[in-house]
Amino acid sequence: MEALGLPVVLLIIAALVTIIVPFIYKSPGRALRKRFVILGSLKGRTRKEIVKVVGEPSQVTELPDGRTLLQWRATGYHIALVFEKNGRCFGVTHENGRRVTKGRGEGA
Repeated sequence: MEALGLPVVLLIIAALVTIIVPFIYKSPGRALRKRFVILGSLKGRTRKEIVKVVGEPSQVTELPDGRTLLQWRATGYHIALVFEKNGRCFGVTHENGRRVTKGRGEGA
């Protein structure tokens, strides 16, 4: 019976590590995603409004047409938004990681 106990304990530890490590590892991405969800619809919001809630972007790229691409990245989540010349969000160009909204039609 003792020989059976050690493998069972090791399996339980392995299962816990398999669940807990990814949860901790992706925690920054979940937090960032939640801040974007709090904003609701992003289209038409100003850059200042968005940055005030979610923080400064990871990357800012000036586009050839005068618009600006802002990207936010955290482990497990990435979102890219295009801003018009007037500083208002045109919309989401890329999003990786789940974004929970009240209804898929309401997002950005």
